[in-house]
Amino acid sequence: MMQKPPALSSYHFKRTKTDGLIQVLNEGSYVMAEYSERTGVVRWQRVVLATQKEKIERWLCEHYPVHAPPAQTAPVRTTSRAKAVSSAR
Repeated sequence: MMQKPPALSSYHFKRTKTDGLIQVLNEGSYVMAEYSERTGVVRWQRVVLATQKEKIERWLCEHYPVHAPPAQTAPVRTTSRAKAVSSAR
């Protein structure tokens, strides 16, 4: 289990079924924010003190770093179009 600083002890963090999404919940299990591991963006849904927001956002970035999606590469052609057209004649 990851240790949280005392200022964050009233919050807990839970992975959702949606890949790469972490929920920030308060003591009453209300969703306060959602953090995307894909983008690093925190979307706040409830009002939280600015100092707590900063600490929560910093903690999320440290413990759930952004994971870039795998790069998509274009298929590599083995022959040029000009050769394929000339050989077809």
